[in-house]
Amino acid sequence: MPIQKQKLFFLLFFIFITNSLVAHSLTFGIFTYRNAQKVMSEYEPIATYLSKELNVTVVIKPLTQEELEDELNKGTLDIVATNPTHYLSLQKQHKTTGAIATLVKQHNHIYTANLGGVILTHSNRADIASLKDLKGKNIAIPGKKFLGGFLTQNYELLENGVDVSKDVTLLELGSHDRVVQAVVDGTVDAGFIRSGIYEELVEEGLLNPRDVSVVHEYMMDYFPLKVSTTLYPEWAIVAAKKLDVDIISKIAVALYGYVGEQKGNNVIVGFTIPGDYAEIDRLARALRIPPYEMAPDFTSKDIFQKYGNNISAIVIVIVLFIGALWSLYQKARREKMYAQSILNAAPNPIIIRNEQTIVSANTAFLELVQYDSLEAFKKEHNSISDFFEDGETDEYLRARMYDQSWIEYILSNPQTELKAKVNVGEKVKLYRVKASLLESKGDTYRVIVTFDDISLLVAQLTTDSLTKVPNKMHFDLMFKYALNIHKREAKPLSLIFFDVDYFKRVNDMYGHLVGDKILYDMAQLVKASLRKTDTVARWGGEEFVVLLPNTSLADAKNLAENLRVKIESKLFEDVGHLTSSFGVSEYLEGEKSTEFLERVDKLLYEAKANGRNLVIAR
Repeated sequence: MPIQKQKLFFLLFFIFITNSLVAHSLTFGIFTYRNAQKVMSEYEPIATYLSKELNVTVVIKPLTQEELEDELNKGTLDIVATNPTHYLSLQKQHKTTGAIATLVKQHNHIYTANLGGVILTHSNRADIASLKDLKGKNIAIPGKKFLGGFLTQNYELLENGVDVSKDVTLLELGSHDRVVQAVVDGTVDAGFIRSGIYEELVEEGLLNPRDVSVVHEYMMDYFPLKVSTTLYPEWAIVAAKKLDVDIISKIAVALYGYVGEQKGNNVIVGFTIPGDYAEIDRLARALRIPPYEMAPDFTSKDIFQKYGNNISAIVIVIVLFIGALWSLYQKARREKMYAQSILNAAPNPIIIRNEQTIVSANTAFLELVQYDSLEAFKKEHNSISDFFEDGETDEYLRARMYDQSWIEYILSNPQTELKAKVNVGEKVKLYRVKASLLESKGDTYRVIVTFDDISLLVAQLTTDSLTKVPNKMHFDLMFKYALNIHKREAKPLSLIFFDVDYFKRVNDMYGHLVGDKILYDMAQLVKASLRKTDTVARWGGEEFVVLLPNTSLADAKNLAENLRVKIESKLFEDVGHLTSSFGVSEYLEGEKSTEFLERVDKLLYEAKANGRNLVIAR
């Protein structure tokens, strides 16, 4: 072989071997938000999984944000997991691709791809009850680059008239754990941490919940963590610019298929499609953080110095020109806002309405209400509230809410999480409803309303997994709401407690699977025998509770007797006939809710003590 050809052959062979080695190793840089040991324990299962799926060696590298950027510049990182604000900065610096996945975590058996910020103070600080109470206080933070540990709270405070840069004193402690400890020790007035840290420290035995309280807490039953701010997308997973599109695609597909096997709270259970990071962009712009921290290249002072006395005439022309442009821009902006093509791009139902009727809607809304056009819908309906059903708690919207329309009620309660039960074609879905004011002139206004489908999340949170009827937590909310209605409208309210007689014998003789099937059948039998306004819920074990609004003691007793007969008459699979015992009572004026529950429960046990298969009503 000629020498020239030999050199070429060895050069190509060297490149092939080098590429092969590179292709079999990927470095995964992770932002160290607590400590390196924590990051390694969280991401080692993911790295092992990716190594197997991609047939490469995936190496985890816990790094600070500065170190992540440094290593990206050197080309030593292939994949990066970091918080959304840092992801935005990396993307604007052209150091990485856009997000290829968003992290999903598990908390209390609920999956979420969102995070927020938490504001803690010591439980004995009665002087700190709202955001405005933080003015003039010392506040501990893990660091100014932490999204959940600083930026979300900073933005929430700014939106509520508190400027962190002027109104408070910040102490950077380097980690969430140190922030919490400083609050507990009383060395600071308050502290900022990321959502999930509170629950994680409690679970690890490092925090007693009675030592701290949460300031400005949002109550969202579809988000199971303590939170003081609006929610934002979870961490983004991005790839280095140097990677081939083919490799990036394989990484994304592998991430979507990951199912975490770890149990507990605040653990990574998977990844989903990239979240909407537009909210992060708005936060970054408002707080003037990277990549929007740079000041303009020149100021008005520079212009005056350069052009001298002639600047006055130029300023007048510029002001008039900008005024004309602003007027055209505002008109174009309103036209774009109402443009059907923009609305139709959104996957969630959206309407734009004024004080009287709907003026525009997207295709997702028309699919929800099952009409071909908005005009056809408006011939028969003036509002989506025609499809609202009464909910079990005050958070569910009705057409009229305390002498206000539902739209006016949302606008006047911007911090309240509101839902709607929408019944179309006998199919009920649950939506989280948000409304934002577009323009307002006197008594006229235009509002954009969005509906987010949360049916699955609410079902997971409120339904007993075995019997498919409401669980005890959801019953507590419905019971509180029913008591409020009783006090407001002076209508009777009754309760039934019942359980399966000798249920332990069933489990011992036939096994727990048969026992579980009996509990399910029992719950469904009772549910089918109730009115739409009544509710049966699993209280615990084999015990159930029936909530009966607008029902007297006599009617409740008759219902319980009918249920007793139905259960006694039913032939249960594998077991045969069973019986149940019942305690029934009506709410007494001035009685505490706990006293009412205890009284009905005692009646149940009185029925069991008197021979079972009996209704005791008093």
